[in-house]
Amino acid sequence: MELTLKHNDIPKEATVVVGISGGRDSMALVHALHKQRPDLILIPAHVNHGLRSDADDDAAFVQGMMQRWELPCEVYKPRKSKAGNIEEWGREKRYEFFEKLLKKHKAQAILTAHHQDDDFESMMLHFLRGTRVKGLSGMVPQRGDILRPLLFTPRSDIDEYVKAHDIHYRDDPSNKDETLKRNFLRHKIIPVLNHVYPEMAARWQGQKDYWLELQDMLETSAETFLDDALDEKNGLDREAYRQLPFPLRATVLEIWFRESTGQRIADSSTLSRWDTAILSWHSRKKTEWGDKKFLVMSKERAKIS
Repeated sequence: MELTLKHNDIPKEATVVVGISGGRDSMALVHALHKQRPDLILIPAHVNHGLRSDADDDAAFVQGMMQRWELPCEVYKPRKSKAGNIEEWGREKRYEFFEKLLKKHKAQAILTAHHQDDDFESMMLHFLRGTRVKGLSGMVPQRGDILRPLLFTPRSDIDEYVKAHDIHYRDDPSNKDETLKRNFLRHKIIPVLNHVYPEMAARWQGQKDYWLELQDMLETSAETFLDDALDEKNGLDREAYRQLPFPLRATVLEIWFRESTGQRIADSSTLSRWDTAILSWHSRKKTEWGDKKFLVMSKERAKIS
């Protein structure tokens, strides 16, 4: 049995960094790449965040399995974050490490084990929180150097592959904690929906190109608008901004915030606050922006200061 991979996304005869947690999905990905793509040079990479009592055991397991499979293994243990969003910190450290390995090994891509069910769960979480087009499109198969070759592969196929090849893996106990929103969706809500609408994730992914192209169109239009209406010194033209429909205004704010801070907007209420400020607030009023900066109104402009 082979695991379905989007082979066309992975360069031939390339060196690739493969994120590996030690869980079922990442172990299956490394195994499948090792067996199905002998042209690749694999660099499995594990980040030991140290957030669980058995985190060191996970790292030792990954190193042992990669040694058994005669693959090199890069392991990194960052210092624990003292404040802020732990999940976001973990993600940042993980991809910082992968990017360093990309340069160190002169690799062509970073591969992650996100699969069809991960994609659908993420979209559902965005939808329930109140999302825009970007959230409805789910994960992208490729973002820069990052590729997701399992993105259209269901979890059930990965389960079958792991059993067929007797692949050892480590379970993360937190995946069973149904007080966490993603786990509650995974174990309680999505199975019920699938009972009524079988293969729901696959059917949703069938519309993925539509949502991705719509998001791309919005971002292209927003970037064109910012080129014309945003002056680095004086700020954003408020009157021009008022003429835009809300989906385009939201995209303008997302791009402006990302380019000015390097971060993503935390929630929809923050975006709505900025939108209302630019549309209707009087001169000299201001609201928090990010990085200890404010979005300040003048009669004609909205400026970050």
